[in-house]
Amino acid sequence: MWGMFGRTSLLPVLFAGALVGLAGCAPEDEPPPAATQQEQLTPERAKAALLAMMRTKPAMDLGWFEGNVVGDMSKMEIEKQEDGWYAWTGAFTFQPAKALYHFVVRPAPGARGCMFEYNGTFIRKDGHWVATPPTLVSTALQAGN
Repeated sequence: MWGMFGRTSLLPVLFAGALVGLAGCAPEDEPPPAATQQEQLTPERAKAALLAMMRTKPAMDLGWFEGNVVGDMSKMEIEKQEDGWYAWTGAFTFQPAKALYHFVVRPAPGARGCMFEYNGTFIRKDGHWVATPPTLVSTALQAGN
């Protein structure tokens, strides 16, 4: 009754059913090794994210990262502070546990501005940590050029 057509069209269905049955018996995949450890923002990852951010157009447009400033900063060590904060370069402080950073610039004496304060965050993007461009939060001005 089925003829040749019936037997031939059932073969792929039976084969697929057998594969599904066998797949259910296969051992489960191992979970990836400590993904949280790989994703954790560490002081070194924060420094790398800040260095990369300083090379972006929005950061360069601020005017603080011109010339060899970024190269010089890359050689500076991170210093552990209190309450999970770290200091780096004398201008940046950051807290990896909260994914926050603070950036303060004090121009040379005689400049019209005497202090510029910025805040920023760290975010996960495409599998790695990225520092957002800093946002100006306060400026202190004095008489000068």
